[in-house]
Amino acid sequence: MGRIKGSERYTGYIKYLNVIIFLCFAVWLTPHNLPLSGEERAMIGEQYHPFSKYFGVMAAKNAVVNLIILSTFFSFLIYRRSNKGETVRFSEQGKAGMIGIFSALGFCLLMLLSYAVSLSFVDLEAQTKIYVKPLILALYIQSFAVCLAAFLTFRNKGKLAQSMLFLVTAGIAVLYFWYYGFQVMQKANIVLRYLSVTQVSIVMSCLIMNTVIDILVFRKAKVVGDIVWGKMPVRSQYALLMLCIVIVILMGLMGFIRSGLRMDWHVYGLLQDTSQWAYTPTLSYMGRIVGLIVALFLGLVAFVFWLANLGDKKVKTEAEV
Repeated sequence: MGRIKGSERYTGYIKYLNVIIFLCFAVWLTPHNLPLSGEERAMIGEQYHPFSKYFGVMAAKNAVVNLIILSTFFSFLIYRRSNKGETVRFSEQGKAGMIGIFSALGFCLLMLLSYAVSLSFVDLEAQTKIYVKPLILALYIQSFAVCLAAFLTFRNKGKLAQSMLFLVTAGIAVLYFWYYGFQVMQKANIVLRYLSVTQVSIVMSCLIMNTVIDILVFRKAKVVGDIVWGKMPVRSQYALLMLCIVIVILMGLMGFIRSGLRMDWHVYGLLQDTSQWAYTPTLSYMGRIVGLIVALFLGLVAFVFWLANLGDKKVKTEAEV
């Protein structure tokens, strides 16, 4: 946003988004079982840590992942409107605006209501099926919120509609399902799969509806500043390089972890490697190997760019002569 004139109005939100994403990542990274010794477990008095156990389960991780998605999407919206000023009333957008809103509304309602109806017919025991009813109610509430957002947009209150839909979605998919997920895990663990799909459906409806509203509300808005192309702070390039390194290392390690779970089985449970050479490397060893591979790969990429740069310099020198 630093290269967009007029984005200064929204830069204050960035620090709050960074804090939210950092805290969510910390929750996502929290393990359920801490590496405790027998003495430490005796001091705690239970198998799990009394504080971190609430952040290491799937209910908490699903909630914070959806909050990360909403936060990232919010940053996308403020980036889109960074250089936009006064908007045109939605009633002046013509048929294109109406078609866009009704199309998004229809798709979101179809997605939410069809899944709500399907949940009514899931084959579960009676004492377990009662835990599905809050999921159906949440889908109906989100459907109403989407309809209300469309209505507010038609009333030339698109920004209010977006804020309302964000709050309802975060309240249901993050706060309520974080709490309700614990109840489901304790009393009806099988319902957790339906809860996850419900969360995704609710968040997706928010993303789709808010995107369409944002596009239409700022469709003919006054431009208050131009985008300065080619202006990029140095720290952003370091961030991109670090992101590249982390992603490649993560892909390598996760690939090994998936394969390493087989241990000494060629086909787990069917064909075991009984030879004396059967061996599964440790994570630390594979971390070093993957790190070495990443360094060699990025080194080769840098070498290719260096060679290309030499060719450009040679052509430039010959042209000057």
